[in-house]
Amino acid sequence: MQKINLKTYIPSTNELIWYRFCVNNNFRISLSGIYNQPKKYRICIQIGPYKKGEKINYSPEIYDEYNVMENYFNFCKYYFDKYEKQL
Repeated sequence: MQKINLKTYIPSTNELIWYRFCVNNNFRISLSGIYNQPKKYRICIQIGPYKKGEKINYSPEIYDEYNVMENYFNFCKYYFDKYEKQL
């Protein structure tokens, strides 16, 4: 299977549903580049409405440009599965 990098990743229909759920319900999931490590990323997670000075939670893993988007949508799926019936 050919590796798909960050720039050419096209999300599936389900991934877009998970993403929209997170955006609409204030699950803020984003990418953060790592200083002095080109093309390496961590995933940042913030839950709830924005508050000045809030703490950002980072994933412990470091991702490269070929697996960051797949893992990004896995985080979206996690929050979708966990909170879909509660909200």
